[in-house]
Amino acid sequence: MKLLPSCREARERLTDYAEGSLSVRERLSLRFHLLICSACATFYRGLRNLPGVARFLLGPEPPGPETERALEAALRQLREHRHR
Repeated sequence: MKLLPSCREARERLTDYAEGSLSVRERLSLRFHLLICSACATFYRGLRNLPGVARFLLGPEPPGPETERALEAALRQLREHRHR
């Protein structure tokens, strides 16, 4: 990843950034991009809020196996789309 990634490059790596699976250089590069790009920063805030939204939508009961499989499939599709 270059010193200042494009918005597309940044969005493609934000999930990895949130999961902490990037190198120090990549994290710093994305952090700098988020500081200067309000559109990507807004996108990232939305991405960070997804687990809370999912918990709200699923309610107080733990999700059943069918719901868990559906969520896992959706996450796989997002990851595959990100790598295209």
